[in-house]
Amino acid sequence: MQVNAIPRAPAPDRNHKPQMKIPRLPQLQKGARKLGFTLIELLVVISIIAILAGLAFKAFPAAMKKARLTESLNNCKQIGLSLKMFATDNDGLYPANTLSTDGGATQGTPLAAGDFSNRALETLMPKYAPSKVPFINKTSAYCKGAPNDTTVADARTLRAGQNDWLYITGMTDSSDGRWPLIATATKSAGDLTYTVNKNDLGGVWEGTDAVIGFTDGSAKQIAERDMNISTPTSTTIRGPISANIFVATPDWLGTSAQILLPQPPTN
Repeated sequence: MQVNAIPRAPAPDRNHKPQMKIPRLPQLQKGARKLGFTLIELLVVISIIAILAGLAFKAFPAAMKKARLTESLNNCKQIGLSLKMFATDNDGLYPANTLSTDGGATQGTPLAAGDFSNRALETLMPKYAPSKVPFINKTSAYCKGAPNDTTVADARTLRAGQNDWLYITGMTDSSDGRWPLIATATKSAGDLTYTVNKNDLGGVWEGTDAVIGFTDGSAKQIAERDMNISTPTSTTIRGPISANIFVATPDWLGTSAQILLPQPPTN
């Protein structure tokens, strides 16, 4: 019986190198969407950005006001500390006279109604208050166009436009700690109110806020909840026993208290 031979597979070609097939990316079909934004999507994005920018723009003034109030509060604390040091060296009395005109050999003139608070607060310089910075609030109408000091005499005094604080005379470091000693200046000594008109005297915080330094050396920011804002152009800080904390009675601030306002700029 004859057996058929099994055919052999051809010997591999040693010179043959297999090639890798790289698949082709599928071609976009006709009508398929291309990458990128459509006009509608772009308009939606722009609208969202505009809304967010509008919200940020509205919040920016409030944030700036809060920052300025914090700065004013810190300035009030610095002035309060200077006043406490002055009282320590003067038998507990806060400034009650103007600057001495003879180098301190005698006291200055007693402060009285109609004097500016500048005359009281400048007695702190330079021993207790080496800088004028805490006295000046550049956004206040009382400090618009504050002059630069060009002489030694200028640097020694608080000139018109270099002070935004009212001052209450007749106080000592043993006075009732609830009594104000310095505060954000009101419209005038005859009108102890604030206004919403920020460009007017007494309008630096637009009638909704104020900063007060007390006779015990503490300081406080007065928020809208503690203000009487029923009349926007004549808002007041509520006192413990009256509608206006600056109105003196025998039981509140005493009988010798005088409210002195800053000297406004001349221009």
